[in-house]
Amino acid sequence: MEVLKERHDVLTFLEKVSAEQGIPKYTIIDAATNEKGEGYLGQIFMITIKDDFSDKELRVVVKVAFVDEKIRKFVPIKKSFLNEIYFYQHIRPTFRKMEANHNIEHTEFSPQCFKVLVENEKEMLCLENLKTLKFEMFEKTSVLDDEHVSFIFKTYGRFHGYSFVLKDQQPEVYKQLTSEIHNIYEEFVINPEGNFKEYLTDLIADVRTYLLDKEDDVIISKFEKYADKGVLDCFYDITTQTCNYSSILHGDCWSNNMMFKYETSEDNRKLVDMRLLDFQIVKVGSPVCDLSYCLYSGGSKGLFDNLEKYLKIYYESLEATLKQFGSDAEVVFPFQALKEDWKKYARFGMIMSCCAIKIKCTNKDDILDLTDDFDVSKPIKVKFNEEEYGKRTKEILCHLCEIDAL
Repeated sequence: MEVLKERHDVLTFLEKVSAEQGIPKYTIIDAATNEKGEGYLGQIFMITIKDDFSDKELRVVVKVAFVDEKIRKFVPIKKSFLNEIYFYQHIRPTFRKMEANHNIEHTEFSPQCFKVLVENEKEMLCLENLKTLKFEMFEKTSVLDDEHVSFIFKTYGRFHGYSFVLKDQQPEVYKQLTSEIHNIYEEFVINPEGNFKEYLTDLIADVRTYLLDKEDDVIISKFEKYADKGVLDCFYDITTQTCNYSSILHGDCWSNNMMFKYETSEDNRKLVDMRLLDFQIVKVGSPVCDLSYCLYSGGSKGLFDNLEKYLKIYYESLEATLKQFGSDAEVVFPFQALKEDWKKYARFGMIMSCCAIKIKCTNKDDILDLTDDFDVSKPIKVKFNEEEYGKRTKEILCHLCEIDAL
């Protein structure tokens, strides 16, 4: 296939995957790659292979790290891929072992991982293609509705719950498990080769331009602390500090890193399942970081105003999960602590949402791609729908101001 013509390393990797899956001789019948800007830290191949001796097919997604040294200096690609590999080789198996030990039915949060590779500054993962199981991507430019936010918060309640159970019942195992995770958000801030710090400060300056004197004076007064180095201090503090109620986080929680499955009838389309994608920025921190990032990057003011409802949905899921394993949610992570932590850590969701929404408001052809020939020492500038961006970011700031969390 044309997209794999010059990637002999991917073909070799695929041969090993296929052999391990019981297909030693096969033909690649379909191969495609991600669109521009969809693989920020690497390239993604969607490949279908067919057994030469049967009707058996294997549809996979292969994630391949960028190998260009310029790009690898610009962003922490190796540590990001090591994080995702660590998730599939250690965190996911630990959660499955917990289920087996407690005789609890398995809950799937992510795609299955068939194989990984780490050698000679080349990192790869081969994952199942969830489209074969009828999962779909959510339209990037669309706003999440109540059904999706409710389902996502319920899923995160269970996902975070496994961490709280492990920390409660096997604290030394939890400590060892989390000690190997790289804090990629910290890496972005401290990396002298990159320009993430300049990007964040420019981003906040842009957001400020959508606030109007007199009309938004209250928001403006509270938003001023993020100007210049203020946003960096806030971002660094939240992503590096130890909080009282922490768990293993998904990390990169906008809707583009999720897939959804629906049951469809003549007059209804019901959401019944979802999977979390991309664990490259998996980290330890407050669950509020995952929840606020997801809500603010994907929702609207009408949903933000129902925050209490979604926190209850999340907590009921967390509580049910802990109860299954024999832990008490009100001891491990009280509901009141969740609400208090929202006022401490939701600013992370605000900052990351300002980044994610800009991508959502950018035309496909204008999205940043690290394979483009650009000067990494200069500020990142892209064209985007400023009217839509201003509206959505202002809704976030308005909500945070109203709940005294800005």
